[in-house]
Amino acid sequence: MIMKKQFIQIAVTTDYTLFNYLPMNRNIDAKQVEALVESIRKMGVRRSIICIKTDLIDGELKTYIIDGQHLLHACQREGISVRYEYIEITDIDDIVNTMAFYNNSSKSWKLMDYVNAWLYIHPDYLTLKRFKNLYNLEPLMIAGICNNSDSYNGVYSASDLIKNGEFRITNKNAASMCKDFSDLFIKIGKADRWVKHQFLRVFIQAYNSKNYNHKATLQNIDDNIATIKAMTDISVANQFIQKNVFNLI
Repeated sequence: MIMKKQFIQIAVTTDYTLFNYLPMNRNIDAKQVEALVESIRKMGVRRSIICIKTDLIDGELKTYIIDGQHLLHACQREGISVRYEYIEITDIDDIVNTMAFYNNSSKSWKLMDYVNAWLYIHPDYLTLKRFKNLYNLEPLMIAGICNNSDSYNGVYSASDLIKNGEFRITNKNAASMCKDFSDLFIKIGKADRWVKHQFLRVFIQAYNSKNYNHKATLQNIDDNIATIKAMTDISVANQFIQKNVFNLI
């Protein structure tokens, strides 16, 4: 467990060049650095930077920041010493899990933060991000399509898979389905979010039925768009969408 990790060294330095940045960590936010500068000026530095020393990234033994890269920048701006601690890391998956653990204690990671972290290790995450960049869909919607999951629990269990580094694409039609569902998503516009998720569930069911007609589905949405945007009851929405949009019942 991460909480049982051993701190193998604690030190202080003004050599800011000692530290390297993990490619899977979040980008530096200048506003967050400025907020830390203000905090340091009022109360000083109240915590350490958490680091690892590893050759797992590029084959060369280096010191990488797991948590505290904004604090390092703030200390560098003020020209003051940095207190840092090394912890043990066993493998590259452990790097991401540890980084997420420490970062979540200060500012919670969003789902795409996990995607951006794991994509350096597992190529399925790179594909997931590519789909996200191509189509304005929620990450969980894309994950549901990639796993061909037409159930509520199936789609939302993808969140844990993504966070734990276990997400894999199992649907060979994921690329074409993301494109087609994006067409539907654009048409239903500002419909209730949960209605949109009902669309996803029924869309996957219809696509798997082998009788899916994309052109006819788009026309059915146009014919029923006023009702679709007014719906809020999930169970009623599911039946309406099955019957009037996808012609499943």
